[in-house]
Amino acid sequence: MKMNVEIELLSPLQLGYGGADIIIDTEAAHDKYGMPVFPAKRFKGLLYESALEMAEISGEKWFTVQDVDRLFGRSGSEEAGFRVENFYLPDYDDMRKSWDYLQSSYPGIFTPELVFENYTDIRFQTSIDKKTGTTLDGSLHNMRVVDSGVKFTGCIILNDDAEKNKDILTKALLNLRFAGSKRNRGCGRIKCSIV
Repeated sequence: MKMNVEIELLSPLQLGYGGADIIIDTEAAHDKYGMPVFPAKRFKGLLYESALEMAEISGEKWFTVQDVDRLFGRSGSEEAGFRVENFYLPDYDDMRKSWDYLQSSYPGIFTPELVFENYTDIRFQTSIDKKTGTTLDGSLHNMRVVDSGVKFTGCIILNDDAEKNKDILTKALLNLRFAGSKRNRGCGRIKCSIV
């Protein structure tokens, strides 16, 4: 069974992937064309946390922590009962072909960096010395965030479409409200929908 999922960013999102350079301290996940990506591994981890939260909130009436662990392949050596693919922008395949053509035909004009700037913004932050109320030397950092309003689409493929498994994933998806870093600074509010 295949579940088509949409993730809408209700606030800027910082999904770092470890890449950085001398200009950006924390870069956001993106593909080679410069389009933002929501990595499957990150999303699966968020789903797991959300499913555990739903099991605990319900007092395990809907499903148990063991049910969640079994579905996510965390109870021993068994594989997960589903697979998640990377989430991309809507119409990604068509855009990828267009950007591939433009970037290979006009490399000085259509660069991945310019594409990425259309979907992102750079945020700056610093630390404050609590005694003096001034900024701490060397504490200025920046990060790239994906803009609010951007949507990602992808799918979850269930290997075993038992009702309990569908229920766990559905409740976890609808409960999932935050992703990425800097959640306490106004980033990372999301809305997940089954399309």
